Amino acid sequence: MSFCSYCNLCVRVLPPAEFMPILGLNLNPEFISVCNNATWAIGEIAMQMEMQPYVGVVLPNLVEIINRPNTPKTLLENTAITIGRLGYVCPQEVAPQLQQFIRPWCTSLRNIRDNEEKDSAFRGICVMIGVNPAGVVQDFIFFCDAVASWVNPKDDLRHVL
Repeated sequence: MSFCSYCNLCVRVLPPAEFMPILGLNLNPEFISVCNNATWAIGEIAMQMEMQPYVGVVLPNLVEIINRPNTPKTLLENTAITIGRLGYVCPQEVAPQLQQFIRPWCTSLRNIRDNEEKDSAFRGICVMIGVNPAGVVQDFIFFCDAVASWVNPKDDLRHVL
């Protein structure tokens, strides 16, 4: 059974209070594979369940990871996607931190291909910018560069961007 299957099973079987703190503890970039899996799982779970009680547990670590020098590209990309997804489902909790991660978020996602993960992350960043427009002002050029990286966004996302 793949990690993805386990993740989806956990969401259906276990109460989030049992596994979200464990995922939060595994957001340690010293252990790249474990951290990458935990980051990815949090992003997937964010799209399936109520995350508001857990944003405070995971967001500080995610912001630290995305700002950490020499972090592997895949971990940066997964972290950016997860932050975007958290911002999509919990914009009031994540948007106040926008200025702390917007630049590395943009540079992490500008080079990935158009896909569902990138789509959901950009939807989240757009919602967060709506909640906290001042959070993007200083690094607006990086946001523009990330938006320009899209080849063919869905029509509804294109109108938001």
